[in-house]
Amino acid sequence: MKRLQEILNANGASLTTDGIIGPKSLAALHEYVKSNLTKRKWRMPTDGLVWIRTDKNLTNTFDDFVAVYKGGNCVMALPCSTTAGDYYVFNPLTVGGITGTAIAAEQQIIGAHQFVTNKNWKFLWLNAPYFMQVRPITIYRDGNKDRLIDKLVTQFGLFGINLHRGGIAAFINGFSAGCNIVQDAMWFEVCKLFTNGQFIDYTLFEV
Repeated sequence: MKRLQEILNANGASLTTDGIIGPKSLAALHEYVKSNLTKRKWRMPTDGLVWIRTDKNLTNTFDDFVAVYKGGNCVMALPCSTTAGDYYVFNPLTVGGITGTAIAAEQQIIGAHQFVTNKNWKFLWLNAPYFMQVRPITIYRDGNKDRLIDKLVTQFGLFGINLHRGGIAAFINGFSAGCNIVQDAMWFEVCKLFTNGQFIDYTLFEV
């Protein structure tokens, strides 16, 4: 989380880069998110997730960040991944006649995802609550396997770009084919803030 504090400091904050995300860091993150969404003429979330992609590299690690909003307040900042893991980078899927790893583009789509949960999680996809993509979004199809995001080929549609648990390991591997993911321990804390059937916007911007 030191990396997040460094990004915030580079954008006007004055945080101690200790990796501890307390009220001051959350306030700075909120202002950073607000600035970026206002610049793009996007709306701020009430309840939702704002995904922040930190670079163009496909690292197979949780090197991005997500700001979690509840009641209009930024209540959590967590490491995450907004790109696929190595398995799908090097074994890309073919969809619509195009072969390539799915990578969500920078965008905001209103009401794009719906929260799915159940009292018995074993009946859920990946055995855990998740946000299911229910409206089309734009993705890149990156097929050259060079570990750098290419933006030459785009598709718009329903591709199962869900928001979900990312396992307990430090590496993504096969846990994401283009979904946005958070490691398990932190993901289950996020899920406590949402109710079954709740819609949220899909908001992702790049540093």
